[in-house]
Amino acid sequence: MKMPYKLDKVDLEIIRNLWNGRTPYSEVAKKVGLTTNTVRNRVKNMLKNDVLQIISLVNPKAIKNHNSAIIGIKVKPQNTREVLDKISKLKGVVAAATVSGRFDIMAVTMFNEEYTYTNFLEEELRNVENIISTETFFVIEGDTWQLRYVL
Repeated sequence: MKMPYKLDKVDLEIIRNLWNGRTPYSEVAKKVGLTTNTVRNRVKNMLKNDVLQIISLVNPKAIKNHNSAIIGIKVKPQNTREVLDKISKLKGVVAAATVSGRFDIMAVTMFNEEYTYTNFLEEELRNVENIISTETFFVIEGDTWQLRYVL
């Protein structure tokens, strides 16, 4: 069995300096005190081991008729992993994770005028078994709120 990749302090420093995803490796190398090839190899290794993704993000409010919500989901005991797997694959779901607190799962979602929150509830979430209840938190504002585009 493959051991999980663990990020070290150097990896984290590289990630901090790759914040916009387009920073040249040579610039990152100067900031963290490594060679360009070392930075390139470390990034390649992190990508290969699925501990890093370099993606574009968008603020949903910047796109006409788009919005987002965070949905808290309570599930029947002992079904959390199964429900999480299903929710993660639903249309409109940007990310989902098991959490501590009053919910078992939190899902970050995105909607637009063609695929509305109502569509999500009626066509997607309704078909997932073992959900006890949900509570939706619509995002109103957030200067740093950015998501992977999924619609």
